Amino acid sequence: MTETPEVLIIGDSISIGYTPRVADLLAGAAKVTHNEGNAGDSVNVLANLDSWLDGQSPAVIHFNCGLHDIKIAPHDRTRQVSLEQYRANIAAITGRLKASGADLIWATSTPVIDQRHNAVKEYDRHNDDVNAYNAAAEEIVRLEGLPIDDLYGAAIAHGAEMLLSDDGVHMTAGGYTVLAEAVAASILAFLPRN
Repeated sequence: MTETPEVLIIGDSISIGYTPRVADLLAGAAKVTHNEGNAGDSVNVLANLDSWLDGQSPAVIHFNCGLHDIKIAPHDRTRQVSLEQYRANIAAITGRLKASGADLIWATSTPVIDQRHNAVKEYDRHNDDVNAYNAAAEEIVRLEGLPIDDLYGAAIAHGAEMLLSDDGVHMTAGGYTVLAEAVAASILAFLPRN
């Protein structure tokens, strides 16, 4: 009897929202876990990768960061992580994860509805930045030969206006279901067939 493959999902609160649904969809095919807590921005991911991987040997790692990186501070209008630093962090994260030997899947960051988000949050986010940071990350991970789970595209295709909640960044229950189905399908491609 073969062991059930382990899958590690690394990401922020969006991934925390879809991970339980992914685990349900892959029940029997994989054991799905999430990094401890909210992965936050790319600086935090890079700082915590070793502890998150300690003692684990996942067959597949599905990972994302970006929505925290693009946060704009109200006092000086700077982004939490500059695009240049984000590029460097994604390259370093990808290199560290490749060393784990797991199959890797990069996930794009999901859309932001500027008007909803910026009306209720103490910091701004802009969908134009989501697109710029997604493009930067995609360029890096494609060079590394990684597949991309286009969660941004999935949300747009299913109607982001309806899938995103009142805060313009988190998902409704239906939104998390759409994302979970995309994530599960991307992971399933790397799991052994019975």
